[in-house]
Amino acid sequence: MKFTLSTVSKCSGRLGVLAGIDRLPAVSIQTPGFIFHTKGGSVPHLSKEAMQHVSSTEPTFLHLSISNTLHMQEAIKASRTTIAEFIAQSNSATLLFPRDPSESAIPGVPEKESLPIYTRYGRRNIGVNEYMEMVEAFRPDAYTPLYDADTDESSSKKREQKSLDRTEKFVEQSLDWHRKSDVLRSCALIGPVVGGYNEKLREKSIEFLRNTDAPYVGYLIDGLHMNGASVAYMDGKAAVPVVTNVCKQLPEEKVRFCFGAYDAKLVLDLVASGVDVFDTSYVYVKAAQEHRALAFSFDVKSTPNEHTTELDTTDAQLAEDFSPLVAGCACYTCQKHSRAYVHHLHNTREMLGPILIMIHNLHHYLEFFKAIRHHVANDTLPVLRQHLDRQTSLPPYILKEEKVVIPTATVLKDDTEAMKEPTDVSQDKQSKKQRA
Repeated sequence: MKFTLSTVSKCSGRLGVLAGIDRLPAVSIQTPGFIFHTKGGSVPHLSKEAMQHVSSTEPTFLHLSISNTLHMQEAIKASRTTIAEFIAQSNSATLLFPRDPSESAIPGVPEKESLPIYTRYGRRNIGVNEYMEMVEAFRPDAYTPLYDADTDESSSKKREQKSLDRTEKFVEQSLDWHRKSDVLRSCALIGPVVGGYNEKLREKSIEFLRNTDAPYVGYLIDGLHMNGASVAYMDGKAAVPVVTNVCKQLPEEKVRFCFGAYDAKLVLDLVASGVDVFDTSYVYVKAAQEHRALAFSFDVKSTPNEHTTELDTTDAQLAEDFSPLVAGCACYTCQKHSRAYVHHLHNTREMLGPILIMIHNLHHYLEFFKAIRHHVANDTLPVLRQHLDRQTSLPPYILKEEKVVIPTATVLKDDTEAMKEPTDVSQDKQSKKQRA
């Protein structure tokens, strides 16, 4: 895997191309760009056929996480295939990481020699040996060594130091395994930069990665949050200076990854700081967990005050609104269906609801990054940032608790005889009526 830097603007970030995969020489993505967040190797809620409504080509780069692919290990070993072949995505590049950006980490004290992974079967502690065995079984196109980045803005200095110490130990052991393995020779390495919000620890993390003398194709800036839907509401005031300082110290010719469900404004700030590649966990969080369609405008010629950044498809006011989710959107959902229909799908708990919102949100995100690259090329990213600032945002999503109402039995006038029967018999008849 190779990153080619083409343009560095004064105040709008940089342009480049990520390509050079031995297995897929024709596959590439333009940066700033994103890789597709997946669950078990598939874009959530979207089949291959549904993805054709988003893009005419298959997803080029896939974000895989150990938490939702761990259960595949034995099957992939038995089939003697790579994870790309196993999930029927041979034409896509696979990048493997320990954490899923859409899933919040469960608070707790980590084990000394392992990292807690939160799978569908609960918490499981993964050591370096077990992790590297999985990497050998999966044979992804690129992966990060095992690392500890479970820190956020509220983490103590002691926890940030522990994150760095554990990461250094994990990375050294992972690299030893990588150098001895014949299977992993074709797998590219991505160096994890940790240290929380402590800039000195971040500098030490970068210095450590340089001293390992490993052929990193890029670097992952992690440890800014604990993943999950709450990341969508980060203000970024503390995170952006940290990322800016890290990017200044990283080699210019290496690609920089930064994952999380960041909102559009924070994405622009991180692009201006020097980040190249993001993921689509934000799209998934909004579509599947919050039932919201992306509606922010990235056309700086339009009037920003007329736009709302999101559309709440659970809003009862949409019940008779037969306009598209976003006016002028060219996605399949907006061309074929209305707000009222998507709202109806939510009320009836139809699986088609999140599918249609995912199609729209991914299309919107694709167009958004095209606009980002255009503004970076013209060094006008601050103009786009100001345009987003003037748009109205919805209040943060609050999970609504559903109340289960158990219907009571209705006693009819003709049931007088039943009321005379013994209590246990009448209760049995009453339960039968309830079941009916």
